[in-house]
Amino acid sequence: MNWKHRADNCISQGALTNSKHPDMLISGVYPSHIKHGHDVYLYDEKDAKYLDYICGLGTNFLGYGNDHINRHIMKYMYGGFSHSLPTTTEVETAEKLKEIFVFVDRWKFLKSGSEACSAALKYARAATGRTKVVSHGYHGYHDQFVSLTLPHKGVPDDPNIIQYISLDSIDSNTAAVIIEPVITRTDKDWIQWLKDLRKKCDDTGALLIFDEVITSFRFDKYSVSNSFGIIPDMIVIGKAMANGLPLAAVGAKADIMDDKQVFVSTTFAGEVLSLASCYKVCELVQKNSDYKIHFLWEKGQEFIDKFNAIGGPVTIEGYPTRGVFKGSDVNIANFMAEMAKSKILFCKSWFFTFGHIKEMDSTLQICKGVLNKIKDGFEFKHQMPQSPFSMGVRNGK
Repeated sequence: MNWKHRADNCISQGALTNSKHPDMLISGVYPSHIKHGHDVYLYDEKDAKYLDYICGLGTNFLGYGNDHINRHIMKYMYGGFSHSLPTTTEVETAEKLKEIFVFVDRWKFLKSGSEACSAALKYARAATGRTKVVSHGYHGYHDQFVSLTLPHKGVPDDPNIIQYISLDSIDSNTAAVIIEPVITRTDKDWIQWLKDLRKKCDDTGALLIFDEVITSFRFDKYSVSNSFGIIPDMIVIGKAMANGLPLAAVGAKADIMDDKQVFVSTTFAGEVLSLASCYKVCELVQKNSDYKIHFLWEKGQEFIDKFNAIGGPVTIEGYPTRGVFKGSDVNIANFMAEMAKSKILFCKSWFFTFGHIKEMDSTLQICKGVLNKIKDGFEFKHQMPQSPFSMGVRNGK
């Protein structure tokens, strides 16, 4: 059954998520669609099993269908999902997040990182009385961010938001600087640059927004902010926070978040299954010895070090729970294709999570064979994958 053909005939642009489109991977080698997942494995329509390092673009943190989370959210299944009044669940979950992100007074829940980043700008502009925003990195599909780079057909240019060029881009007219504080770099020079950015925002009165949609929960001490001790005025979190259920949040001090003239509202913000999942994720990483982020951090670094020690034509940059392949485009595509033939799925930007620890040695052994094969001149015979829009933004294209 050709699921790609069926999708092309009923789903706009053939896929709901740009980075999951079959054209972003290796056509004819990767499954175009899967039926279900468990732990760090995906299963296609014929029940073929794949070891998955794509991790739902970072949302799969504690394993697909995690039993602890399933048992917890089952308590909520028969009580309805979106109610007529606020629920106790949203209060409990916000309180739980404050235990991890102690610099946040108030949270606003939303359903996607794009929504949360846009909401953060609204709060920042209201708090400062300014309109100019400086952006660095990828912050979702909403118009003000998409306007900064091509393609943006259907999106008008926005003079109130500019792409970061240097610290001089930030001045007394700037309401906010929104940045992914870590994409791949974590070296001392980068940390110092973040400190300089923090000081520049303080000096100009601009609010510093850390978009930690990807790094939240996955980074050592659960965020770049906590790990580096560089505290933003606002933080945006998402992806791993509810282990795959749709949830994001923006948080800041009370004086920013409690302005009742700022309108941020959506019907499904209080949907209880996602909030309950987030609560359980917080509880597990705080109390369950199987989900210690520091241990995952150590094993992920071991994986990267051993991979790079192979000395192949493809290497890894990044931090222990998120890697990005470096090398020529054709070598990376060749590597991805040959790994997929061994039922191991990578994309150019991928994730390392708890379920991968037990598969680390076997994965590295297969990686070594594939890399040596490519080094010996193995020819790539497939269609080259396209680059996701988000990677183009992060690379300044």
